[in-house]
Amino acid sequence: MIPGRPHTLLGSASAVAAALLLQGCVTATPAVYGPIGPEAPYGYKDRPNADGGYTVLVVMAGYATAAELRVFFDRRAAELCPTGVDRTNIFRVQANEYYADAPYVYGSAGVGSRARVGVELEGYVYCKPGPESAGPSTAADGAAAD
Repeated sequence: MIPGRPHTLLGSASAVAAALLLQGCVTATPAVYGPIGPEAPYGYKDRPNADGGYTVLVVMAGYATAAELRVFFDRRAAELCPTGVDRTNIFRVQANEYYADAPYVYGSAGVGSRARVGVELEGYVYCKPGPESAGPSTAADGAAAD
């Protein structure tokens, strides 16, 4: 305690206690499945490829896990392929970080902080061929041969 300033220690302790109590009020909102757009920075985006497949991008907040990214990717793949998913190829998983530099403190360096602000997963999706691409029916061919 500093002589002549007893309220300084009490004020600092109160500030720390208040910060700890307010930390419990901050909760992460769950990711909502849907397309990325002006109102939704997280979700999925896809485009068709020249080889008949799709490129699917899934973007989620920094606290999302790899399993959550994969669930969104697989769900979008199933929506794109009504005949079923033939194969997928994940080619990029990236965590975007923000680094807040700390100022130099006299006598020692400040400690900066790093936070994940987003994660992305991108890959290819290929669908199973539909029944129309299987060619003519073999039952009709067998009946014509008799």
